[in-house]
Amino acid sequence: MFEGTKIRLLRKEKKLSLKELADKSGVSVATISQIERGNADPTMTTFYKICRALNVTIASMMADDSVQDRVVRKDNRKTMFLPNSKIKYQSLTSGLKDNLEMLLIEIGPKQKDRQGITHIGEECGYVVKGQLVVILGEKEYVLEEGDSIYFNSMIPHRFINRQDETSISIWAMTPPTF
Repeated sequence: MFEGTKIRLLRKEKKLSLKELADKSGVSVATISQIERGNADPTMTTFYKICRALNVTIASMMADDSVQDRVVRKDNRKTMFLPNSKIKYQSLTSGLKDNLEMLLIEIGPKQKDRQGITHIGEECGYVVKGQLVVILGEKEYVLEEGDSIYFNSMIPHRFINRQDETSISIWAMTPPTF
């Protein structure tokens, strides 16, 4: 089911008007209406704000409700690309009702800085290939292959790849947010 349709169904299930969802999410009524009708694709940030206001994860909004398999095959991962970026997210877990989520994040060479994000929970990341810059609040951490990092997700955070090769990292997050 298209995410816009799911947004509309969930909004109505929660007895929220477009205006109430707009107020909770900080996304305009017009934008939400266009997304619900399938006339616009939300940016990752907009989609995240709407999901957060509806108290659901991005993964649950993108899920095929018929999938019950515990194994995620490499050629069948849920994948999301951030608009105007070189960032690719792949879900390594299928259990949307579980408490842990695993992601494979690939950031292309010379990915420019992006806006920081905060959410409830904790994260732990491990750099498989390349270099990854993690910015937590005002502090910058440069991680090399084999390095890992853990932090509270309420700290504003963002990831940058300043190198000429793709950065690949694996992340565990709780609760699931993708």
